[in-house]
Formats: sequence, structure tokens, C-alpha cells
Amino acid sequence: MKKRMTLYRWRKKLLLPLAALPLFQMGTTCISQDIANAVTSQLLVGTFQLFVGAVNSTLLQSFPDADVLQILLGGNRQPFFQ
Repeated sequence: MKKRMTLYRWRKKLLLPLAALPLFQMGTTCISQDIANAVTSQLLVGTFQLFVGAVNSTLLQSFPDADVLQILLGGNRQPFFQ
């Protein structure tokens, strides 16, 4: 009889956490998807910034005498004070 009572108490204690397991599983997949989305977006932003920086430096080095291009892309820091 004592063993049955112990089993009953254990079942009663485990009932709620076991019933909530599907909810916990859904929450962890959402968190992992959010992390994956954040990493992907950071990689995309970093790649875009690298590409724009490479184009910017290539244009500034290819056309060093183009004052308008230098001013627009930030190659000449003091365009009006020379």
C-alpha cells in the first residue's frame, strides 16, 4: 500500500510538467529560430557593408582628382578649407 501511495504522489508531481513539455518545446524552437535569424541578418549586413566599403575605396583610389566624388564619398575631409 505504501508503494502505491508513493507512486501516486510522484505521478501527481510529474503530471503538470509533463503536460507542459510541448509548450516548452515550442518555446525553444522559437528561440533557436530567432537566434538563427539574428545571425543571418548580421552576416548579410556585414557582407553588404564590406561590399559598399570596397566599392567606395575603389572609386576613391581610381578617381583621386574628382572633387565631387571625393566630397560625396568622404575621401576629402575638408573640401572647402584648402
